[in-house]
Amino acid sequence: MKHTGNVSSGLAFIAGFMLVSIASPAGANQIDELKAQIKALQDRLSKIEAEQKKAADKAVTAGDKAGSLKLPGSDTSISIGGYVKGDVYLDNRNDRGHTFNPATIRLDDEPEATDDDGDFGVHAQQSRIRFDTHTPTPMGALNTRIETDFNPYGSAQPRMRHAYGSLGPVLAGQAWSLLVDEDTAASTVDFDGPVGTFSSRKPQLRLSLPMGEGFVGQAAVEESFKGNEIPTFLAAVRYRSGWGAVNLAGAVGRNDQEGQNVNARALHVGAHFNVTDATRIMATLNHTEGVDRIFGGAGGAVMVDGDLKAHESIGGIAGVSHRWSDSISTGAYFGWVANDTGDGVAAADVAGTNKALETLHANVFWSPVPQVSIGFEVMRGWREIYPKADASAATEGEATRFQLGIQYGF
Repeated sequence: MKHTGNVSSGLAFIAGFMLVSIASPAGANQIDELKAQIKALQDRLSKIEAEQKKAADKAVTAGDKAGSLKLPGSDTSISIGGYVKGDVYLDNRNDRGHTFNPATIRLDDEPEATDDDGDFGVHAQQSRIRFDTHTPTPMGALNTRIETDFNPYGSAQPRMRHAYGSLGPVLAGQAWSLLVDEDTAASTVDFDGPVGTFSSRKPQLRLSLPMGEGFVGQAAVEESFKGNEIPTFLAAVRYRSGWGAVNLAGAVGRNDQEGQNVNARALHVGAHFNVTDATRIMATLNHTEGVDRIFGGAGGAVMVDGDLKAHESIGGIAGVSHRWSDSISTGAYFGWVANDTGDGVAAADVAGTNKALETLHANVFWSPVPQVSIGFEVMRGWREIYPKADASAATEGEATRFQLGIQYGF
């Protein structure tokens, strides 16, 4: 019994020692050190989080639009696009430059420009680059676009194609004229495409408002037709649906020359129809009076014996396209334009000017990968002029061009 009591006393002593040790100043110091270590870790974690936030503010992230990047420290998304295109062409008669403009077709009795039967050309001047931005605001999306190419008409100098901004329904800057119908644009290897179309870009102030399901109404003020007294006023109504689109647009203004003026107007009607998921047909009709907006059209107005006389032009296109597979498509487009001299204009005053132009484009496109398009096109053009003083002189001419275009998109 005495031995057992000694053991119990020893255990009690050890337990008491441990309790005293925990409560002692040495144990309290260990707790303080642990608290200090925890605070140091917390401070270090806060510093790391702050550094990560700074790095995130400087990092480029995915933008709100597909293919765009968000600028560091802002809500603006920016995208860069465009393509590089190489064109190779062969003319059967005189060289008409980098685009197939039937207004330059040699008449039947005119001498060849060279000793050769045809002309060969290579260029890359249709290549272009585009910058887009998108910024959300309390008033809606703020979008901008700047686009340039290298002037396919031969100068090889960069030029401004588009430069505009839009906020909500309002657009300001240089963009497609309201007369242009993008829904019926012909897909061609040649840069200009068929005659008889509106294809100009103009400085403008534009308002676009929805008018019900599928309908959009637009109004715009563009630079004047000619002279600077009054601007050009335009309006358009566009309807888009799953089966296609219909567009109606008009413009009124004035043509001022040498202190005189004539009224100027333009009208466009166009539509395309999706016959099947793979086949589309299209047609347009364009008319101008006193203005030179139609591709291949007359010059607008001319001074005759001190009086300003308006020219009139009417033209359009008809076409069909078909997608044979995800990578192969074909198209055929016919364009025409006829120019009227106007009342009171003598034949001598318009002798040698273009009376009528026609073009036919037939092509096939192959895309081996989505970013590359290889197109081959055959073009045929016809030109008729008003008779010259020499009644025996030819008034007609025709020509053919073969063109291969390889386009690399980015």
